[in-house]
Amino acid sequence: MKSKRTWVLAAAGAAIMLAACDAAPADGSGASVVEESEPVADEAAEAETDEEAEPDEADEGETDREAEVDEADEAALGTRDNPLAIGTRIEMGDWTLTVTDVTVDAAEQVMAENQFNDPPEEGHQFVMFNVDATYEGEESGTAWIDFSWAIVGSEGNTFSDRCGVIPDSLNDTGETFPGGSVSGNVCFSAASDQIEGGTLRIEELFSFDDTRAFYALD
Repeated sequence: MKSKRTWVLAAAGAAIMLAACDAAPADGSGASVVEESEPVADEAAEAETDEEAEPDEADEGETDREAEVDEADEAALGTRDNPLAIGTRIEMGDWTLTVTDVTVDAAEQVMAENQFNDPPEEGHQFVMFNVDATYEGEESGTAWIDFSWAIVGSEGNTFSDRCGVIPDSLNDTGETFPGGSVSGNVCFSAASDQIEGGTLRIEELFSFDDTRAFYALD
């Protein structure tokens, strides 16, 4: 009787998880932004903007209407269609976190870290990124356990094969209590021809809510 009850509970749990996955959009529903990244000034672009002529009043009305349409159609910030810029801090579960840096060809650093690491297979390269996370909950959390990461290539393929032993790995960080911060690297092998235009996908591992968000690799 006990084994039957256990099987029923396990089946019910699996059904709930599948229902939650089906309800959540694959591209995510956006991220809760805590702090946006600092924009990089482009002096040439600014000078070109300053030199542009003032638009006619009729053109201004048309431009305003087009802007309203574009804004309405724009995907929510943090989805795959409108990924977060590197350095943007978001809230996810009991954490606030950000991807602070991305190295799209980290083979040299990975191979130097451990002599037993294998190089990326032909047509692939190691993409390593740094994560900075602060625990804001009431109990404790472990960053490398609480989140799932992957690279989604520009053609839609997902890459989650690890690079091996990497420097300053996020996996080396431990249990973190309220107010505590951790920082470390995560690395995946991805197809070289899908990195440009690709994204980093992050989601809370143990949650029925839609927490999926995307950072731009570019």
